[in-house]
Amino acid sequence: MSEFSISYHLRVGDGREVQKALRDAGFSGVAFAPANGWFTFVPYANSASYRDAEGPLFADSLCKLTGRTVLYYCYAEDHGWAFALARPESRLVQYACWWEPRPTVERDQFDLLALSPFVASEQLEPLLGSFDPKAAAKERPAYRFAELLRLPQYKRLSPQKAQDKTDGLVEQGGRKLGTKPPGAATRLQLPPTRQVALPQTYMSAREAIDLTTPFMAKFKPPRSLMTLSSYGLIRPDGRGIWQARWRYGDGGDTVQVTLFGDGRLVFRLDAAAPHAAGFLPDAMDLPKGWLDSPDVAAIVARLPIPDGLVQPSLALLTLRSSKTAPHAWEIHYRADKNGDDPFASWIVHVDATSGGVVAEQLGRKDGYMIVPARRRARGGEWEDLEALG
Repeated sequence: MSEFSISYHLRVGDGREVQKALRDAGFSGVAFAPANGWFTFVPYANSASYRDAEGPLFADSLCKLTGRTVLYYCYAEDHGWAFALARPESRLVQYACWWEPRPTVERDQFDLLALSPFVASEQLEPLLGSFDPKAAAKERPAYRFAELLRLPQYKRLSPQKAQDKTDGLVEQGGRKLGTKPPGAATRLQLPPTRQVALPQTYMSAREAIDLTTPFMAKFKPPRSLMTLSSYGLIRPDGRGIWQARWRYGDGGDTVQVTLFGDGRLVFRLDAAAPHAAGFLPDAMDLPKGWLDSPDVAAIVARLPIPDGLVQPSLALLTLRSSKTAPHAWEIHYRADKNGDDPFASWIVHVDATSGGVVAEQLGRKDGYMIVPARRRARGGEWEDLEALG
């Protein structure tokens, strides 16, 4: 499993007074004994203080409370890394580097000299450029940054891990600080697995959502449907096994409901960290006439197969809100994984109301990954994404 880490590091001499200040202010989480001049703190994901201000803002609040310099460290192995430095009576310094979907560096609020008390600028600057996925996997700039600052704890720490796997962090040398708030599963009280009678083994999306929605009635508003996707098997006619995701309000709590072919209705909670809630799909309010999965599968089946893609097979159907349409189907086709076709995937976006093809994208193999290669909008000319940079 890829690493996703978030932690906060307070610059200290003696950590006892910092720990007391955190406790007196009602902060709760897992703390690690000071080392190399840093006191590491990982808040519980469900603590009110963290949910109200996460990421760099939480570092800023810790700084103002304790009067100490606070470093925010974030590493998402598959996506990028970021840090922020909060100092008393100074503006917040922030940096981020993302290599997915495209290499991007954010330095608008960055000041290299702010880090000079901890590391020489000439050592740090080489880490602050652009990295593609391959270079990032080899160079690991986030790890090198943490090593240069001599952070004692930073790998595989996160507020969600502190919330869900507290004992594991304690085994790593952490100490519980304050009272841990209840988890989302306790708050939402998910129902047990149910058994429902199915009209047939493989259903359309509309049939699946009609069977699933009544079981979500216990979750009062503000709950909303985010996505409806095929799960595992999907037949060429658009029938298969389905999974719906419902979100509670604007937070990161989502309920995932899977309707299997044998009639099992399985509920699972996903509690995204507050900083990740903004990346969740938008809520959908489906119109009465939305196109069912067999309808959209038939629309795409009539499209000409792009050059360079031989005998693709339907792999995934997802209904969600998108930038191009408030209700859009995303249809994934895959080529033979052992084949030598120039393109390995074909993604078609179809408006779920009108049935119009909004956009298409072709992907090619790059090692074990499939990366975007070409795209076109509404039947226009294909654009080479690599040429566009």
